[in-house]
Amino acid sequence: MLRQPLLGSPQRFEQATVLMLDFVDFSEMAVARDPAALVAELNDIFSGFDRIAEMFDCERIKTNGDSYMAVCGLPERSPDHTANIAHAALRMRGYIDRRNRTNSNQWRCRIGLASGAVVGSIVGVKKYVYDVFGPAVNLAARLEKAAAPMQVLTDATTGTLLGPAFACRPRETCSLKGFGELRVHELLGLGAA
Repeated sequence: MLRQPLLGSPQRFEQATVLMLDFVDFSEMAVARDPAALVAELNDIFSGFDRIAEMFDCERIKTNGDSYMAVCGLPERSPDHTANIAHAALRMRGYIDRRNRTNSNQWRCRIGLASGAVVGSIVGVKKYVYDVFGPAVNLAARLEKAAAPMQVLTDATTGTLLGPAFACRPRETCSLKGFGELRVHELLGLGAA
């Protein structure tokens, strides 16, 4: 549930970090499995993600099918927005890993993280929702699509912002639609700091 300060006129947030997550082969799962069981599992997973996001002062913006979008740095500005969302991403991946050890249905996610300015606003008239827009949102979505199963990718800016508190490995450049060739980093886990 969105906190009250989010509901209002469009706002620009100069410093935020966006998380985009989706599940590998979800379309195949959706047609092959019992719909009620699949939705129950997805609801359980997203409820777990919501608890993780809240733990690190992140806001879930929306889910769309098997996609989960969260942001940190709004409505309250936070100097730790990048670290907070990175912690959340690692916890979400760990949550899926632990769940897979005791569940016959194996879920594998891909995660993209990007930092920058975003605009937040209510959209719609009858069925309105709060949404965020901007290059950081688009970049996080492109990074999620480029990630391998159970991988967290960031752009170089976000990787640099994370600093030594996180273990990041620079990877090859990726061609990302709308962004061209970009250097990406893989978020591996917590660092030495």
